[in-house]
Amino acid sequence: MSHNLTGEDNNEDILPPEKRIQTLLLLSSKIELNTNIAARKYYRSGREMISMADVYTKENNLEQAYILYMRFMTLFLETINEHPDYKNVPIEERNLNYRALREVLPIAENIKTKLLEQYSTEYELYQERKALQEFKEKRDKKLLSLEKNDTPSIQNVTQKHLNTISNNTTVPELNTYLNNPTSFELRPSDHSDDNLINFNELDDNTLPSNIPTHSNSKIQFNQHKPIVDRSTKPMLYKNTTSPYNLRQIIVPGNLTKRFLEQAKQNTFNNLETCGILAGKLSSNCLIVTHLMIPKQSGTSDSCTTMNEEDIFEFQDKQDLITLGWIHTHPTQTSFMSSVDLHTHYSYQLMMPEAIAIVCAPKYNESNFFFLTPYHGLQVIADCKFVSGFHTHNTDGDIYAIAEHYVLDDNLLVNVVDFR
Repeated sequence: MSHNLTGEDNNEDILPPEKRIQTLLLLSSKIELNTNIAARKYYRSGREMISMADVYTKENNLEQAYILYMRFMTLFLETINEHPDYKNVPIEERNLNYRALREVLPIAENIKTKLLEQYSTEYELYQERKALQEFKEKRDKKLLSLEKNDTPSIQNVTQKHLNTISNNTTVPELNTYLNNPTSFELRPSDHSDDNLINFNELDDNTLPSNIPTHSNSKIQFNQHKPIVDRSTKPMLYKNTTSPYNLRQIIVPGNLTKRFLEQAKQNTFNNLETCGILAGKLSSNCLIVTHLMIPKQSGTSDSCTTMNEEDIFEFQDKQDLITLGWIHTHPTQTSFMSSVDLHTHYSYQLMMPEAIAIVCAPKYNESNFFFLTPYHGLQVIADCKFVSGFHTHNTDGDIYAIAEHYVLDDNLLVNVVDFR
């Protein structure tokens, strides 16, 4: 269930249950409104949050569900009314969200209770493992110290008794012992296992006082495997997180081909075409299932969508979430212009994994891009130019090739053209 949000799958100490809940709350409270994004789009994003949270709940991914439910409540109880465009949101949409808030509150509280129970169990198990690990480490250190001191101890002890046993020990046995004195057993003549003394487990302070010295004692030479295999020293946790901790997006293998077919006439007329990518959430993967072509107007280097309500209504009926967008550069190469960066910002702000696909049919190339999470997003957020082409003077990459998508040739996209 866990996805490395609070340290349970790495080498860090696991936090107590209440502190782990606080960590989730901090993740869910990180919402910064961007006034360049219409308030209505936030409401659309809110519905998608609920949809994804419901899926996470069904999959028993309670951490992600709790984060999304709490983010939804933070956004619409504390933040959205600060947006200057808030009053332009239709009252019907506001009422839908108010009803959703009443439903989400008890769900979130129930998930919190379950998480606390789970965290308590995991914390107790972690404490037990930690104690066992500390015991093993202390034991290993002690055994290592004993091994270093074994040979001199054995030589000192056996030298005292060498004369008393030499009369009853053959020369070959003595030669074997003298050549390899580090691993042997001393047995009394009755060969009782209860009296077996293994000198590899002794040091100078723990040598027994009853080492047999009677004349019929014999030394038996036996090789032993190491008591502790230090190469298999256990590690409690393993960190398997990706650099940006993004969920994987599964993209149909025929997506770009189908889109370019829909854009063929515009491309011939040197006009850009754009489409919206939508899909489902399953097993913490985002799956693109639909390519929607909205009503739009285009130029050689821009594209503007219209009647977005049609898109929203269709997505609501099909229970689809927005996963990114795709557009053409009819005569240019595949890259992200300054206008593209600002357009994509609104997608990625709502969905961190959102991708922007740029197709360049003239050069037969298509690339999957995204804004770099710890640099590009902030650069665009701080940029005062919200329209028109401009430059961004900054060190570091604002956008990069996305690495969190996978093409699936067995998955075919559904194309819906609203033009």
